Amino acid sequence: MAEDRKEPPFDGGSQPVPHQKEPVPGPGRSAAQWITILLCVVVIAAILVYIFGR
Repeated sequence: MAEDRKEPPFDGGSQPVPHQKEPVPGPGRSAAQWITILLCVVVIAAILVYIFGR
């Protein structure tokens, strides 16, 4: 059964891997990151007001 398959000849050594560019995040992802940072800052500020406002 293995004889039925044809495989390319082995050249030896490692084969080159084609280079792929990393995807650049779009503006939607950037906006989501800023909203998350802003939400974290607001939560931390609320905690500090609660602690020191007593």
